[in-house]
Amino acid sequence: MSTDHPRRRSRRPEPRLWRVPVAAVTRVTPKMARVTVKHESLKALDDVRTDQNVMLYLYPEGAELPDTLADARARWSQVRPLTRTYTLARHDGDEVDFDFVLHGDSGPASAWAARVRPGDEMIFVGPSPAYRPDPDADWYLLAGDETALPAIAAILREVDKPVRAFVEVADAAEEQPVDGVTWLHRDGVPAGESTVLVDAIRAADLPPGLPEVWMAGERAAMLAVRSHLLDDRGYPRARVRPTTYWRRGESGN
Repeated sequence: MSTDHPRRRSRRPEPRLWRVPVAAVTRVTPKMARVTVKHESLKALDDVRTDQNVMLYLYPEGAELPDTLADARARWSQVRPLTRTYTLARHDGDEVDFDFVLHGDSGPASAWAARVRPGDEMIFVGPSPAYRPDPDADWYLLAGDETALPAIAAILREVDKPVRAFVEVADAAEEQPVDGVTWLHRDGVPAGESTVLVDAIRAADLPPGLPEVWMAGERAAMLAVRSHLLDDRGYPRARVRPTTYWRRGESGN
């Protein structure tokens, strides 16, 4: 396990603002909403791959919405949107799915997803570069909470080597039909306070060989898993790159 490889990403696409109508809103689980947008322009979102994301623009109700990125930037002195980053859960031709964890009004994106209806408009900018799983890895370790599930599901679809995937969710009702996932339940412990993720990984019999670790979720949980993998298992530092999707106590994704 001496080989170090930085996390690889594809070339950054030219950013673009997309203003598209919502086609459907589906409750995937009691606390997960899937927002589907549909528009001919979305066919230009080609080569959407693992952990590719966009910046969601959330404007105040009644605000005049921009049609281009230049238009949005020109209006920032009058109205500047709240922004949140979201992974593309699925892209198929002129349709894109986004999955939102619903946790009341504590986050602007969650509140928007709870009230949006077909016919409303969604504005986002992107996409980001795509994460490319390292082909030199012998196996992959994926870890996160429900906010990371769209990206983890995409990685599971893409890689063709052994994978161990651990996903923390509120309870059994929040599990989704994603093959290859070890589901971990908080069972009443608030998100951001549970240790079920690091406890499960610490107890796991993980494969030998050179790993690549992809993990995302609440900051403290990611740091706990990272510390275990570096200090207890001796994984190369460059193979373990946590991504903070949110922080306990802060309004966010």
